[in-house]
Amino acid sequence: MKRKNLLYVLALVVLMAFIACSDDSNPTKTPEFGTVSGRVTFVGAWPATGDVQVSIWTSWPPAGPPASASSAIASGTTVYDYKLEGLNKGEYKALTVGWRDPVNPSGAKVLGLYWANSDSSGVSAAPPFYATPTVININDAKMEWTNINMKADLSFVR
Repeated sequence: MKRKNLLYVLALVVLMAFIACSDDSNPTKTPEFGTVSGRVTFVGAWPATGDVQVSIWTSWPPAGPPASASSAIASGTTVYDYKLEGLNKGEYKALTVGWRDPVNPSGAKVLGLYWANSDSSGVSAAPPFYATPTVININDAKMEWTNINMKADLSFVR
């Protein structure tokens, strides 16, 4: 009888160890960081100098460094698929396509932004200059934002 009890105890210990070592007891874990992805369609002639990139901001109008940005987009590109990863949970006030002047880095220009009317760049040459951007809220309910498409008007560089 003692041997039978010992086997039960041993089986229980092995079962508990197996359960404790399992690192996937919740297979539907919420991702820790968010992503935003989509496509930028460019119109107009590319500038001779400067970098164009997609950036996401915690403020509007943009101030300081962006929360995340793409690599510089190759000159002459007509359609660019982007993906910004590693975004913390929170509210992002603007997603933009911008150009930075290499001679005057503080003179960056917004060429396009994510807003309700995706057929337009959201940027105008006349006041009020910008439409109100659509807020992107990365949270447990929505960590991945896809098909966030924008139009960028390269003529705003001039």
